[in-house]
Amino acid sequence: MIMLSLIAMPILYLTLELPKQIVNNALDSDRFPVRFWDYEFDQVAFLLVLCGLYLFAIILSGLNKYILNVFKGYVAERFLRRFRLLVFRQWRSDPDSKNQSEIVPILAQEVEPIGGFAADVLTLPIMQGGTLATILSFMFMQDPVLGAAALTVLPIQLILLPKLQRRVNILSRKRISEVRQLGRLLSDQLRGEAAGSQPLLRTSTSFRELEQVRRRIFHLKFFIKSLNNFLTALTPFLFYSLGGYFVIEGRISLGALVAVLAAHKDFSAPLKELFRYYQTLEDTRIRYHEITTFFSKVEANRKEVPRHDFALEVVHA
Repeated sequence: MIMLSLIAMPILYLTLELPKQIVNNALDSDRFPVRFWDYEFDQVAFLLVLCGLYLFAIILSGLNKYILNVFKGYVAERFLRRFRLLVFRQWRSDPDSKNQSEIVPILAQEVEPIGGFAADVLTLPIMQGGTLATILSFMFMQDPVLGAAALTVLPIQLILLPKLQRRVNILSRKRISEVRQLGRLLSDQLRGEAAGSQPLLRTSTSFRELEQVRRRIFHLKFFIKSLNNFLTALTPFLFYSLGGYFVIEGRISLGALVAVLAAHKDFSAPLKELFRYYQTLEDTRIRYHEITTFFSKVEANRKEVPRHDFALEVVHA
């Protein structure tokens, strides 16, 4: 998967460079016929050749992403199955496991995001980080000022977004605690250990608390997304103003400006993916910490069992 992620970088550069060549050398040029090796091309033939190469690069890029996603899905599902087996085995090893109703949301809900993240933990930063570096390199090669303009809002994003994400992490821990509390209440009612109106009141209160926590999480997540979109949309303003001035002054070609604008359109996507990766990484870390904390309490009830065995088994798996 790492190899496929690295192969995608030169293919991406071709998809950025070829539109520039089409505009500058096939559309806005009077140097025809063009001789390449032992062949001569008129303007239409040269345009078709460049468009064919661009189509070929797009097909290669799509095929590469398809194969990579298939591998990622395979790894994620294999990891999820083994992780669930480890959690289940750890739960069954406790003599009081029948009284631990929290195992239901753990096995059904909490472990799934961890398994899904297993395939992205290495490939996503390589793929998206490499994409970001490739696009930035292309921009700087067209004009250093335009390349620097693409980085103007990046420091603001790196400062504000992690601070907001830490607040989301606190609420995520609270959400996990509320879900487990709800599972305990429902399990007690199923076993008939709770009767009367009090269980209904406690369950209704748990529903309300869970709703309030999730609402606060949604507010913060959507605010982070909106802020990120707004900051990303500021960069094209600099491209149109500075880039347009450079074209008028003859500092860069029109094809280079068009290519930079197209590249920036692709620039925002990996940046969003990297911020989403950071959010998912923090969420996964919290979920894994809560699961291991739960089983550390289980292991405390057993005799002479090291608390780190569960984590070591997961690492080996």
